[in-house]
Amino acid sequence: VRGYKKTTRKVQIVLLQDFPSLGRKGDEVGVSPGFARNKLVPQKIAAYATLENLAKHAIERTQEELARQAEEERLKKVQQLMEKMTLSFKRLSKDGDGTLYGSVTAKNILQALAKKGVTLQEDKVELAEPIKTMGEYTVPVRVPSGDTVDVPVYVVPK
Repeated sequence: VRGYKKTTRKVQIVLLQDFPSLGRKGDEVGVSPGFARNKLVPQKIAAYATLENLAKHAIERTQEELARQAEEERLKKVQQLMEKMTLSFKRLSKDGDGTLYGSVTAKNILQALAKKGVTLQEDKVELAEPIKTMGEYTVPVRVPSGDTVDVPVYVVPK
């Protein structure tokens, strides 16, 4: 059609969740009205950028930031606690050679950490194989922040 000029009308929306081609949760973006009306708003991926919605999402963003900071602080405290921690296990051993009747496993280490106030998942203790002899060992443990802390483990006779 001659003389037809396509207008580039955009509607401002606030993303309620991450959307690959538009942005991250909380971003204010402009999209075509049909895309917003037919896809984003009905599927609760986005909401229209009214003053009320903008204020609500600004509050949510600050609350999420505060929660994230509190979680980081908690993780730092757990890491500091684990860096000062030592674990000791009393086990029965065979005569003189220091070989244990049983062994000290990752599960035993987790239980000892839980008694001292640190709860972790079993895969966080990086123990290649169970400890089967008396002595002093260093066991790497991954803390939730992603760092690895070396925890001294002492296996002593009962």
